[in-house]
Amino acid sequence: MNKFIKIGFLALLSSVATLQAAEFESNVAMSSDYVWRGMTQTSEEPAISGGFDIAGENGLYFGTWASNVEFGDGAALELDWYAGYAGETEAGLSYDVGYLAFTYPGEDSLDFEEIYLGLGYSYFGLTFSSGQDSAPDNTEFSVALGDTGLGVTYGDYDEYGEYTILSYDLPVSFAGLSVSLSWNDFSAADSSGLVDEDTFVITFSM
Repeated sequence: MNKFIKIGFLALLSSVATLQAAEFESNVAMSSDYVWRGMTQTSEEPAISGGFDIAGENGLYFGTWASNVEFGDGAALELDWYAGYAGETEAGLSYDVGYLAFTYPGEDSLDFEEIYLGLGYSYFGLTFSSGQDSAPDNTEFSVALGDTGLGVTYGDYDEYGEYTILSYDLPVSFAGLSVSLSWNDFSAADSSGLVDEDTFVITFSM
């Protein structure tokens, strides 16, 4: 993270922290696999993740999130930091713009950053993530099938491949835990031919 971004990020944290009406939210989840943009991040092994967010009435927010990872190198943990501004117009168009840093303690060479812009209207969403310092860009389009809990996401991750996610949030909870199911398909072409990765994931969260 360069010095300019660090200063801006700390200034944003200070601004949000002084908001008397700021809301604090935390989350924790257990998944059969940590799949990100269609690709497993834990070698198809279970993952435990969690984080927290602080958001103010003016739309500013910041937070952090962490999960175990397994890439066959020195990285065992992914630790993300993010800050942004979100809101909605009178016409019902939601927006979310922010900065996200992916860090991997023990394997700093994997660290990268993105600046993202998300737009949503009714059941449709579009997010563009601009990779910084030569990191690839990602474009993601999502559709929620009404209030059924079903959703479809399609993404195009530059230099890596394309992915499709079918997700379903169960309408019931178990022992106070929400349950979601997802089927993830990732495909890309490389020098050895077509790479195709299909993964089913079940997640318990609270």
